[in-house]
Amino acid sequence: MPTPETAPPTPPAAPRGRRDVRLWIGGTSVSIFGDAALWIAVGVWVKDLTGSNGAAGLAFAAYVMPRLGAPFLGLVVDRFRRRPLIVLLNLVLSVWVLLALFVHDEGGVWLLYLVLFGIGLGVGMHNAAGSALLTNLVHKDELGRANALLRTMQEGGMLVAPAVGAFLYLRLGAHVVAVTESVTFLVCALCVFAVRVEEPDPEPPTGSRTEALAAGVRHLAATPRLRAVCLTMAGGLLGFGFIETVIYAVADQGLHRSAAFVGVLTVAKGAGSVAGGVLATRLLKHLAPGEEALLTVFGLSLMAAGVALLILPGVALALTGVVVIGLGIPGAVVGLYTSVQRYSPANLQGRVAAATSMLATTPQVLAVFTSAVLVAHVDFRVLLAVMVVLIGSSASYLAVRRRSFAAPAPAPTEVETTA
Repeated sequence: MPTPETAPPTPPAAPRGRRDVRLWIGGTSVSIFGDAALWIAVGVWVKDLTGSNGAAGLAFAAYVMPRLGAPFLGLVVDRFRRRPLIVLLNLVLSVWVLLALFVHDEGGVWLLYLVLFGIGLGVGMHNAAGSALLTNLVHKDELGRANALLRTMQEGGMLVAPAVGAFLYLRLGAHVVAVTESVTFLVCALCVFAVRVEEPDPEPPTGSRTEALAAGVRHLAATPRLRAVCLTMAGGLLGFGFIETVIYAVADQGLHRSAAFVGVLTVAKGAGSVAGGVLATRLLKHLAPGEEALLTVFGLSLMAAGVALLILPGVALALTGVVVIGLGIPGAVVGLYTSVQRYSPANLQGRVAAATSMLATTPQVLAVFTSAVLVAHVDFRVLLAVMVVLIGSSASYLAVRRRSFAAPAPAPTEVETTA
């Protein structure tokens, strides 16, 4: 039985019109913008209602917690055609978020957590289904550029979404933010509904329920090039996750600025990420099909270089460092997910995408908690140096490991090829 690296080629899908790709990317970007504006505003809302920083922090935890159920979400995605599933999800979420309109005092905070948990659950399914849908919308050789464009749009939205969410909350109230989020879900549903795409009927999972749930992880583990790029990103994000807490020490101890200066650094990183999405698109034109993992090497290398600049004193170097970090993030992510889409069979796309998200997110979350403890006892420059080593070593591992891969091969066509 052929392995994932040597499976017979899959007939290439016919390229789709740009209209459909733009509708998909536009709708998804609008939805992500609304999500970011909402959870920022809800965090502030919870803080105002309770006076507790811990309670406010739980708002974001409620939003990301559903990612722990990635294997289950991926299995659900693979049981249905992706376009109608995404439309239905966004319609349901457009109503679900309006539950926040019933919150008026501290007693309703639990309902806000429930709203964010449900949105996080729906967004997780949307992302897994969207990754799979994209493989039907564009030819496999165009996946990288489509992912890069989507990432650029997302980074642009994330750059302004927190400010928009905070402005709407302060000037018009939290209920207006909830209604705005509801509208973004409706816009996304309409955009995806207008997409013309031919999707094959979903294949029922084979084996036991446990085997079906673990199929995405098994495929990543059994495919050498996917195993390498996932391990690389896990290692890189384990290091990069430190930035969430260390950046406050950079502003305070390194630059002798207030915590508010972190906002300036965040905006600079966001601007770098928007430019990084454009850069990733241009670089993909010079990479051979199947070589998208090189983009991950390049992106992580830039991130390591940017972190290294943060060790040096001076505001100018710090701003340059976060811009360089931002430049690298889209390339690293696009290289990962394009590789996963290219080398995964159609009936596993949802589970593999969900498993990839979980495997990439878990080390980053662990790093956030670890750095929160270490930053009080270890010089921030030492932590930055550790970050450089972890991110740089991960990039070097993939740069060396990819040389052992055979010539680029298309994805297998059946689950059994991963056996």
